Formats: sequence, structure tokens, C-alpha cells
Amino acid sequence: MTARKWIKINQNIRVARLNSEDDWYASSVQDVNEREFCIAVPVKESRPLVLSKGDQVKVSFIADMTRYEFTTMTRGRRHDNIPLFVLAMPEDYTRVQLREFVRVPTTLEVKYARLPLEGKEPVFIKTDSLDLSGGGMRILIKSDLAAETRLMIKFAVPLKTGPQDIDVVGRVLRTWVDERTRLRQAAIQFVKISRKQEDLITRFLFNRMSEQRRLR
Repeated sequence: MTARKWIKINQNIRVARLNSEDDWYASSVQDVNEREFCIAVPVKESRPLVLSKGDQVKVSFIADMTRYEFTTMTRGRRHDNIPLFVLAMPEDYTRVQLREFVRVPTTLEVKYARLPLEGKEPVFIKTDSLDLSGGGMRILIKSDLAAETRLMIKFAVPLKTGPQDIDVVGRVLRTWVDERTRLRQAAIQFVKISRKQEDLITRFLFNRMSEQRRLR
């Protein structure tokens, strides 16, 4: 399957020169056919990325909760009310599942408790998260926790439709004290989480990343 399926008009994308130190520039798809697609002039902080015929670029965008990346060549320019760059439709692309790899700095109220013995009630401790992904999170902890400790974890992700409660089981990967803040932190991997909960977290992270890109 080619990238043509995912490249659609009005798709927001990021563009950078291949093999250069340039940062990513924001753009959007303005026209598409089977052989090529047109994009608005990429811009970063009001600074345009000027491309010439034959320039190789790398493109990144998010669709269907997945990040797609590929390289392609600039075929020229076009002018349809606004100036456009024409890029060749790529044959190959790579993709990264957001729920597995993207970890976004996020402060949420979290409650955690060690898994209780049978017949006992869990004792929850309130804290804050430092970042979150579909597969785990980093939290502040009150006292040290041994690696592999199982925890019950509760938090809510704020969505446009309202807050959604997440109740999962995680295991401690490692703990450490931040040298700058002197606060103790723990990296947690979710080991018992439903697909619905993963999707809710991914939707929240997708919205959060979109907001962060708009503010840049």
C-alpha cells in the first residue's frame, strides 16, 4: 500500500530538508493525484522553507492515530491562489503507532496503590503525572518503590466530551531522584489495560500534541 491512501487535501504535515540541520516546518496538503501532491509553502515562526526542483525532503504527518514518515522529491512549483510546492507521491513510508511510542509531557492528578493482599483494601496515594503514553507514565512518588512492584493506578484524561476515568495496573520499571528538582520519580509500564482505555489515552495525547503544534 502506498502513502496515497493517507495523503489527503487539508492534511496537516511537517516538512524538512533531507540530510540537513533544518527544523520541521508546518504545511498542509492542497491538492492530490496519483503521481504527486501539492503543499502550501512550509513555515516555521513566519520563516518560509523555500524549495527548488530536485530538492529532497522528508515529510511527517499523523493520521488514524499513527505517525507516517517518508522522503520524496520536489518536482516544482504551482500557483493556485497561493504559491504551492509540488512533491512526488512516495512509494514507501514508515509508520509509528502513537499508543506505543509517543510519550507526552502531561500533568494529571494520579492515585496509586500497591496491589493489596487478598481480603485487604488498597491504600491509594495522591500524586501527579509528569508524562503519559498509551503504554505507561512517569509519576512523582512519595517513597521509593522497588522495580517490578505492581501498582493500581487511577487517573482521568480530559477530552472534549468530558473527563474519562482510567483504571489500570502497572509495574514499576525504575525509580530515581531528579538532580534538579530533587523529586523522586517512577517510570511505570501498564501491564493490565483495555483497548478502550488505550484508545482514550491516545485520543487525549493526539489532541494535546495538536494543541502544542498550534502554539509553536
